[in-house]
Amino acid sequence: MKKILLILFIANTVFYTFSQNYDIKIKVKGVNKGDVYLGHYYNDAQYVIDTTSINKKGVANFKGSKRLDGGVYLVLFPQRDMSYFEILIGNDQEFTIETDTLEFYMKNIKAKGSIDNKEFFAFKKKDRDFGLESYYLQTSYKKYSTNKDSVNAIRKRLTALAKKREAFLSETSKTVKSKTLKVVVNLMRDIEVPQIKESSINKDSVRLARYNYYKNHYWDYVDFSDSTILNTQLFAPKLKRFMTKIIVQRADTIINEGDKLIAMAKSSPIMYRYMVEYMLGFADKSKLMGMDKVFVETAKKYHLKGLATWADSSRIAKIRSSVEKTEPNLVGNPAPDLRRLESVDHKYYTLYDIKSEYTVLAFWEPHCGHCKIEIPKLYKVYEKLKAKGIGVEVMAVYTQIKREPWEKFIEEKDITDWINVYDKYQLTNFRMLYNVYATPSIYLLDKNKKIIGKKLNFEQVEKFLINIDKLRKGGE
Repeated sequence: MKKILLILFIANTVFYTFSQNYDIKIKVKGVNKGDVYLGHYYNDAQYVIDTTSINKKGVANFKGSKRLDGGVYLVLFPQRDMSYFEILIGNDQEFTIETDTLEFYMKNIKAKGSIDNKEFFAFKKKDRDFGLESYYLQTSYKKYSTNKDSVNAIRKRLTALAKKREAFLSETSKTVKSKTLKVVVNLMRDIEVPQIKESSINKDSVRLARYNYYKNHYWDYVDFSDSTILNTQLFAPKLKRFMTKIIVQRADTIINEGDKLIAMAKSSPIMYRYMVEYMLGFADKSKLMGMDKVFVETAKKYHLKGLATWADSSRIAKIRSSVEKTEPNLVGNPAPDLRRLESVDHKYYTLYDIKSEYTVLAFWEPHCGHCKIEIPKLYKVYEKLKAKGIGVEVMAVYTQIKREPWEKFIEEKDITDWINVYDKYQLTNFRMLYNVYATPSIYLLDKNKKIIGKKLNFEQVEKFLINIDKLRKGGE
């Protein structure tokens, strides 16, 4: 029996629309009292939307005046450590589910009044058999991993099993009456890449051709106009895999592929909104540098052009402000120039006047606890890189205006060999241009002052410059 950690959220969310009613009866032999929850999958989480108590006849009856969205739902028993089983919600929303045990509920589970669940339970029983056989073969593979003949034989059986299961999924998708089950099955399907002969092209070209085929056909079985896909446990991981594992992890590629998915979802207001918001928040979930470009381009294309009609004016204003702070300092952009910054010894420096293979631009201030640790360590990295012959210069920009604490810190930490400057009259607008609202904030620029790294720490600066210098010298 499955168990689940559930987000208790007994409310309608902004993405759901209901009409008419539902009347669902659940009866489990031996479970005669206590509360029962009705939950469902949404995106990458689970939510409880209704709760009831088992009556004297041993029946838990969920009733509502509005119809439920189609998808995979969960019947949960909190008194049994959140044990649950899945049901399907489709066109039939007045039905009864009976089973004789929670622990092995699939063995004798029955649905009355619901074609969706009759087909769903039959499908799950068959697909479970594939899962058990696959588990046995994978266990055997590990057991006999040192025996070449056994490994090859097991691989062949796994390949044959995968093809057999895909044929089962394909046939099920064509024959089932339940539209909701068809959505679920199609989300489970994978793309089979046709054989490409190597006689006419080299192996690398074959790999690329196979990759492009798989990427371009990845969504063949998924209908983005049907928001039912959101109410399953399958769509969110499938989307995540595509966006983070299948396509190249470059901002421009992600933006391009995201726009394609948004276009596919345009006929469904729910799916369109979901995909636009997914792309807007992609950078926040990614650990890769430079993904803030995805946020900027998505916001400019949709939210700031009035196409995100669900976003109110205050949210649009916040998004616009974030774009204005982020766009000037995107990785790949020319660094905004900073002119006539005054140094400790009252000289004036302009960023683009610094002649160096690489420039580290560090914004900091001595009262910042993190700066007290990070800046002296960055200085040691600077000395180490210079000693290695790597052409790097540092412009360390003090973000405040009182000279005394700044000069005191520089003297105490003996960080005098790089360029220490500040914007005496706060005229350069560096906070907006470089999004400096927390310190330290460290950027890395190339010879032409193009931004090649941002929001780095001292360790990342060192690794980045050593590796990129090796690559540069290796190409000479």
